[in-house]
Amino acid sequence: MAARRSRTLVIVHWVVLLLCLAAGRPAFAQDPDALQTLRSQYDDLMADLQRLAAARGDTALEEQARQGRDAMQAVTDDQLAEVYSRTRVPDLSVATEASRFLVARATPGAGAAAIPAPGSADFPGPVPIPGGCTGVDISGETRYALLITKEVTNSILAAATFVCNTSILGVNTSLACVPFSIAASIANGLFDTATFCAGEVTANQIDANFNRLAHLHDDLATGETTILNTNNANRTAILGNADTNRATIVANDNANTAAILANANANKNELRDLVLRSQVEADLAAADSAAVVVLFELPTANGGQLDLVTAIVTETIADVLAAGGTVGIARDALDQANAAKATGDFKRAYALYRKAFKAAGR
Repeated sequence: MAARRSRTLVIVHWVVLLLCLAAGRPAFAQDPDALQTLRSQYDDLMADLQRLAAARGDTALEEQARQGRDAMQAVTDDQLAEVYSRTRVPDLSVATEASRFLVARATPGAGAAAIPAPGSADFPGPVPIPGGCTGVDISGETRYALLITKEVTNSILAAATFVCNTSILGVNTSLACVPFSIAASIANGLFDTATFCAGEVTANQIDANFNRLAHLHDDLATGETTILNTNNANRTAILGNADTNRATIVANDNANTAAILANANANKNELRDLVLRSQVEADLAAADSAAVVVLFELPTANGGQLDLVTAIVTETIADVLAAGGTVGIARDALDQANAAKATGDFKRAYALYRKAFKAAGR
């Protein structure tokens, strides 16, 4: 049993270490946001440990957590960056999630170290537990959260220790280990206390079980039902939340994709229309004897751009007049062009449009 527990702790330690390092970002990229995120996560973690200590009435532990927060504030960005210059900035989100859970659990009597009362008055009670375990939450959920917090802080401290003990490029990084050392000390103490108290309670319950085994059957059945119901409820809530988040992410991704494509198409069309208009205006401004782009003298129904030519000449004349200019024979030429276009004489219509355009530009 002890060997199996030892192997489990080793596995958890390495899994947590790999998660912290893999989730982090390289500090040598000189990303100040990564360091600020680490500071923020550390402060959230220690603030939760302060609240947990306050809920227990442990003023010494509360003060130690406060000192850890102050120590992190005293560490400069250069010192912190140097510690992680050759590795990755760790991600404390796993530990902060666990600490938030611990604070939520820190209500009076929630999971506290206590021995259930005998089922009948005639049966003896268990051996009393040590006084220091009174009020200590030894529930499996809490001890698991404490284990996560312990392994994360230990892993981060272990990863930084080499650099903290070495002065690299003239930067004294030793102070950077102080806040991580304090965090690891607190996390180890909380986990060790809960583990010890859990062991004491287990041992005392075993001593009492011989005398009241018959009465424990119903208690165990009730407890098993409660645990299963709680586990099923938690699992359902987690799966439901995951499905909701996934649907939200997919919908948001689809919306962003549609918006990007729409904007790209709009930009493409705007550029296409601008190029086409420039080519039409250049051809309209050409000499009367110049060759005509056939596409420009064909109507839209035949795949041409004669309707666009009409719009450009009409707008040009209107713009010149609006600006206080004169257009000479442009109006008459435009009317003749429109008439020729209406009768299907597209070549003559385009020649008159060209004449009107150049007259308006003089």
